[in-house]
Amino acid sequence: MNGHSDPPEPRRRRHDSQTGTSPGRSPVLPADRLRRARAGTAALFLLTGVVFATWAARIPARKAELGLSDAQLAVAFVGLNAGAIMGLQLGAAVVTRVGSRRALTVSLPVFAGMLVPIAHAPGLVTLTIALAVSAIANSVVDVAINDQGVGLQHAYGRPVLSGLHAMHSLGGVAGGALAAGAAFLDTGVGVHFTAVAIVAAVLGILASRRLLPPGKLHAPASAGELRPGLLSGWSRRLVLLGALAFVFTLAESSALDWSAVLLRDTHHTTAAVAAIGLAVFQATVTLGRALGDRIIDRAGPVRVFRLSALLAGGGLGAGLLVGTPWSAVAGLALLGLGLANLLPISIAAAGSGGRIPVPVAVARVSALGYLGSFTGPALIGLLTHATSLPTALLLPAIAIAATTVAAAAVRDEPGRPHSATASGS
Repeated sequence: MNGHSDPPEPRRRRHDSQTGTSPGRSPVLPADRLRRARAGTAALFLLTGVVFATWAARIPARKAELGLSDAQLAVAFVGLNAGAIMGLQLGAAVVTRVGSRRALTVSLPVFAGMLVPIAHAPGLVTLTIALAVSAIANSVVDVAINDQGVGLQHAYGRPVLSGLHAMHSLGGVAGGALAAGAAFLDTGVGVHFTAVAIVAAVLGILASRRLLPPGKLHAPASAGELRPGLLSGWSRRLVLLGALAFVFTLAESSALDWSAVLLRDTHHTTAAVAAIGLAVFQATVTLGRALGDRIIDRAGPVRVFRLSALLAGGGLGAGLLVGTPWSAVAGLALLGLGLANLLPISIAAAGSGGRIPVPVAVARVSALGYLGSFTGPALIGLLTHATSLPTALLLPAIAIAATTVAAAAVRDEPGRPHSATASGS
């Protein structure tokens, strides 16, 4: 892309599968302890996907029950989005102070439990408040599970974060399927949400017990590590990683909200084909993340980042320019496959090196990413009025492809140790 080859990426240290040690490092946690923590983290990623999809899949039912207009529903979404941003800052503070295990023991059950007031909210104001509180809890969960995932990746000495994010995608598929079944059986939203809340809260508490505490998750803070305020401690690299996250979530949210409309209204397909397009996109995201760790381990994050960005941006762009229904579906499939690992790679990079705690770095990159998820659908809608939907969707395609020039930002930095010591509690 830039006329010369990339310098070789530093090889990642691997743990000895029998001794649980890392070359040149002090002894680390036993392999079975790491596997238990990884399984617990994967379960929590799965549960967050289930809980989020439970609400998302039955938004039309709640909208109809409360008699809300589209404009009123948008007001409720404002509460959701505002809560998400506030929750990321709270998550950074809480996780830095008490650790991700304790934070998840409380925040995941709260996030799941908020399905109950969402289901029983009697009007717009109470629904907006319930969604805001749910989003705050969800953001704390988001910071904490990514902190746990980044720490596990350091401890393993190889990529594991993409596979954990795949569990979130799988949870979204499972939650959507459960919601479809509940709707088919004419199960009320209240009963459905309460059942999911109870099961997810109980399983979340059990899964949290498997996680690593702070003393075993991250290396001790270095003498130069900062405890920054809201506006301090921002490095150029961290801002760049946040900007990349913004682009990727903008593209993902645009695809989620506009893919079915593209197929149904622009290409005049049936409703079934329109639904297939969205399902294909979600399936390829899940598949890409399931395969991502192994690919990143072999090729390195920079090369995978660059190729994934070209695949996502070029695939979507080509599918839109060909201009047929099935080329659009193929473009969505390539977009999902390419996007799958870009955000996990960016979050992992935020937790590598730097002079601020991992939870703070993760929260800051995630916060800028959330802004992209809010901006994308609205921006595409505005551009559609001025041009057309296929033309508007070329914007995220071009933006993703352009991120290849910043691929070096996701290279691991040597400033943060990659192994967890056996000390601590």
